[in-house]
Amino acid sequence: MLFVLIGLWVIGLLLLLTDPKRTTTRWISCIAFTGGSGGLSAVIADDIVPLAQSHLVLSDRMASALYTAELASSLLCYYGLPYTFIMFAIHYYPNYALWKPSWKRFIPWLLLLPIAVSFLFEPRPGDPIPYIFVSFWTTPYILAGIVLLILSVRMERNSFLRRSRLLTTAAAAPTLFFSMFTLYLLPAYFHLYELWRYNAGAIAITLAIIVGSSFRYGFMGLQISIQNQKLDYTLRAITSGTSILNHAIKNDVGKIRLFSDKIKADALAGQSSPEQVVQDIEVIMAASQHIYDMIYRIHGQTQEVELKLEVIRPAEVLSQCLRMLSLDLRNIQVQEFYAFDGEMLGDRAQLTEVWTNVISNAVEAMPQGGSLTVRLTETKRKVVVEIKDSGSGMNAQQLKRVFDPFYTTKGGKKLNFGLGLSYCYTIVQKHKGAMSMDSKPGQGTSVFMQFPKLTRADARKGETWT
Repeated sequence: MLFVLIGLWVIGLLLLLTDPKRTTTRWISCIAFTGGSGGLSAVIADDIVPLAQSHLVLSDRMASALYTAELASSLLCYYGLPYTFIMFAIHYYPNYALWKPSWKRFIPWLLLLPIAVSFLFEPRPGDPIPYIFVSFWTTPYILAGIVLLILSVRMERNSFLRRSRLLTTAAAAPTLFFSMFTLYLLPAYFHLYELWRYNAGAIAITLAIIVGSSFRYGFMGLQISIQNQKLDYTLRAITSGTSILNHAIKNDVGKIRLFSDKIKADALAGQSSPEQVVQDIEVIMAASQHIYDMIYRIHGQTQEVELKLEVIRPAEVLSQCLRMLSLDLRNIQVQEFYAFDGEMLGDRAQLTEVWTNVISNAVEAMPQGGSLTVRLTETKRKVVVEIKDSGSGMNAQQLKRVFDPFYTTKGGKKLNFGLGLSYCYTIVQKHKGAMSMDSKPGQGTSVFMQFPKLTRADARKGETWT
């Protein structure tokens, strides 16, 4: 069991040092520490106490201290392991950001209640815990955590993140499922108390998955290979910094050129009116202001995108995006439905870029013309944006990879980096929202973006989120 103790605690410490500010990292580290506490209890009972006895140094005070340490570490494993696992699974669940703040505050305390009640039950003679009662809450905790991990894999649309979630689930779920029987169910109902020793084999497989994936892909941010770590950092910097900025500038420069050509052509033909010129110049000014805002948001060439949150009206921003793309939409039948006319918290510049990107993709999917529907609705807790085109659509393989960085279906296009939808996906997630797509060949594509509704607390916030 010394192997279990050292292996789990080292992995937990490495994960914690890698990204201590990330909530999911802290919870999965707690899983490693509580699981390792079971190994510590076994080491005390099987190794340290017999060693002290053989050397005749086990005094009454030392024996009492070792017994207390063994019991404490044993209880930490029995009670802490299922609790930290369910808390990790909850925070790891993709839609957790959309949960009500009151739920987020209440759930951790509610889940602690069965642990507190467990101390009110007297264990059977020789048992460390009241197995029957404990099994009633540990079993649902572990099963619910496994279900949440599996759902997190199924719900993830980005294949890079999906692989990370799959590795995390493969490392945690089987071992916790096995431990559910050896630690709780078998001792409670079949009086089989020593099968927990076989947990070492399951934990060895878990450690092998973590170490192997850390060398190859990275596990929960842990990258053992220095070269891979530098490459991963460089890739993230390119994706979220310089190339995102290039993508935004390319789109806005295209708008400026289109409307400048239009003003020039109308002037040469004598067809320009002061009102139309003012409208076209406003589009050019909006595009140039958007370039400035994007440069301001991205700090340097290797920094993460930063959100500057403010209270906005999404209907106004969507209408502005359509006006900026009006020349591209000349052969497109545009339908706008704004059932929600309220406010939400968002970064105006980033969301303008997101919605412009999605609309531009819809236009490019309809080179011969078609229909574009922009719909803004609301549910009880969310603001929902839908952008639907009648274009060529995508097959299942393309749809699976559509949010991957550098993946593009526009292979023949110049200056196309395949970053548009990956960027959109990231920005929507940073807004604590969700983005999904529905598409079939020949039936067009629908893009859905969900954002949390504005609360009174949100309206008072003046801070910058990153």
